[in-house]
Amino acid sequence: MMSSKYDEHRSAPAGETVETVARSAYPTGNVFRRALLTLRVEGPKSFWFKLLGECGYRRLLLLERPLDQPIADYTPRLPVDVAVLAQSELDDYLVFRPETRRREIAERLRSGQLCFVARHQGRIVAAAWVSFQPAWMPFLGCRIDVKPDEAHIYDKFTLPTYRGYGIANAVRTHHLKHLQRAGYRRATGAVLPENVSSLRDDTRGGFRAYGLLGRIKLGPWKRVFRMPPPRGRR
Repeated sequence: MMSSKYDEHRSAPAGETVETVARSAYPTGNVFRRALLTLRVEGPKSFWFKLLGECGYRRLLLLERPLDQPIADYTPRLPVDVAVLAQSELDDYLVFRPETRRREIAERLRSGQLCFVARHQGRIVAAAWVSFQPAWMPFLGCRIDVKPDEAHIYDKFTLPTYRGYGIANAVRTHHLKHLQRAGYRRATGAVLPENVSSLRDDTRGGFRAYGLLGRIKLGPWKRVFRMPPPRGRR
C-alpha cells in the first residue's frame, strides 16, 4: 500500500540524492555491453534485477542508524582530514566531482545541507552529503520525508584510486558523530541492494535495513511502493 510520506508528483530539487549510486550500478552506454559487464562482474542475480530496472522496476534498501548508540572511532589506512565543505571551497569540490554542476552544489549548501569531505594531501578524495529536508530520489521518481530529528545521508562518493583504504568509513564516522552531538535521533540512507560493498560498510557502521522502496513504471503509469526489507537484510 502506498504511504503518504512518499510523494511521486513533487518536482526534484536542485540536488539529487542517490543518482550517483544509481549511475554506477546502471551505467550508460551500449545496452548489450552493459549487460555482459554486469553478468560477468556481478553475477546472474544482479544481472536480472538490473534488467528489470531497465524495464521499469527499480528498488532501494532504506537504511537507518540510531544515534543514541555509541559511535566507534575509525582510522583509515590512508591519512585524511575530514571536515565540512565551506561555500568558499566549491571549486575544490568541482575538481573532485567534475560531472556535477556548480549551481546544484551551491544550492545544496545554501539550503543548509552539509557536505563532509575527506582530503588527502589537500585534495578531496571522498565525500558524503547530509540533508535535513525531504530527500528527492530521482532514481525512483519520488521523495522520502526527513523528520525534524533525523538526517538523510546521500551522494556518498570516493575516488576510485582511493577506494579500499577505509576513507568512506572515516567520513561516515565523522558525520555520524557530528549529528549525534547536534542532538539528532536517527540517520537514514538508501542503497541499491546490489551495492554489496557499500551495504557491508554501512552495516559495520551501525546501519540496518528498515524497508525497501520500489517503483514500477510502464509507460505513463507509475506505482511507488514500500515493503519490509528482504529476509537476511534486517
